[in-house]
Amino acid sequence: MSSTRMRRLESRDMSNLPPKSPRSKQPKARSAAGRKVIQQNLSDGARISEGVPDAIKLAMADALMVFSEMEMSAEHFIWDVLGLSADDGKLVTQIETKEKIELAKKLSHRYGLPLHRHARTTADAWSAIRLAVEARNKMAHGIWRMIDGETPIVVSYRIPIEAGRINSEHFPLDRIEAVTSACLRAKKLFDALCARIATEGRPKPPVPAPTPNDPEFSKSDEWS
Repeated sequence: MSSTRMRRLESRDMSNLPPKSPRSKQPKARSAAGRKVIQQNLSDGARISEGVPDAIKLAMADALMVFSEMEMSAEHFIWDVLGLSADDGKLVTQIETKEKIELAKKLSHRYGLPLHRHARTTADAWSAIRLAVEARNKMAHGIWRMIDGETPIVVSYRIPIEAGRINSEHFPLDRIEAVTSACLRAKKLFDALCARIATEGRPKPPVPAPTPNDPEFSKSDEWS
């Protein structure tokens, strides 16, 4: 993107959106990235420059590729747990990534197939996947720049900010690498569930508890 276009980004009128102050968001201590996510809004466009280092570009490419592998493994888990063919499964998983991961999580819970035998590890894994989805979307669709020639940032029109300012999110190398690591771990967990289903067979869904409106409930009532 040219410097002229970046200046337009700086001065674009977004007065209809609610103002948002610079903020720093700290994930849970044992969550996916485990690193501080920094969002910073700027009024001085001169601090923004092009020329993202090659190491950042390579790390981002690696993260995006591994994310796609993880997403495919999540799709395969959905297909397998529902007993769907590849053709039918594709119809089910033609949804946004966020909804796809949420579907995998619900099916995992419904069929008693946790990502890990330890509940805490399972909860952390789902949190890691959620954060990876958010980071991937920003990395893939945002505008990459450097702030003060030192820190890689992603700039997006989608982040609400007051007029005359730029909102950015920091993406240093260690954060990008953390996304890659989280996706690799999640892929292994999904693959392990698929292997378990292939070995043990597709689990049956839990039997719902009877209710007063259930005919079977009425029958058992008559027999008592």
